[in-house]
Amino acid sequence: MTQQIHRTTPVVGTAVPVPRRPSEPSSPSTLAPWTPTPPQGIRWLDATAVPPPSPSSRPPRTRRWVWVTAVAALVAAVALVAGLLVSANRTMTVQGTVVVAGSTALLPGAPCQAPALSDRSVSIFGADGLLVGTAPLSAAGVAVDQWGSSFPFADACRYTFLLSDVQASDDRYRVGVGSSVATTTEFTREQLETRGAAITYGR
Repeated sequence: MTQQIHRTTPVVGTAVPVPRRPSEPSSPSTLAPWTPTPPQGIRWLDATAVPPPSPSSRPPRTRRWVWVTAVAALVAAVALVAGLLVSANRTMTVQGTVVVAGSTALLPGAPCQAPALSDRSVSIFGADGLLVGTAPLSAAGVAVDQWGSSFPFADACRYTFLLSDVQASDDRYRVGVGSSVATTTEFTREQLETRGAAITYGR
């Protein structure tokens, strides 16, 4: 009696069909090629794209301080030049008196005239000896007891003057009656700006 054996494994060389899943395509020809999605802002395999600079290629922070120092130096230089220009263009007003000694029977405070100062002007010269301002004397003077030599009468006649828009760029000036620097009196700029110029003749 011959016993029949039922085979549960396929014979070698015999294709066994594999059931398809519902999600798989029915044919390989319907598969689309896989295309990666590049990050935003970068084109895929773009040879012309320039990569971002690496940290080593960035300028060192010391260059920033060099620029800051240069800008600060430039600002300081501009401020210095501006200060020099303002100082060179600054002006001052100089007031003062001219006292001329004389013998008179006038009491102090009375009007007086000094013929030597008639129609004369006061001049102010800079440190280089150049004329920087001029102004006329007052029309009449005032009798004063300047030295107490003729009490109770006055022994001098005092005139006043006012010099405007005098260039205030020098440290020292010379002030006097007339146009000659030889007969002038020296004053500092501080004296002229705070106390004015007091000039005396005849004593």
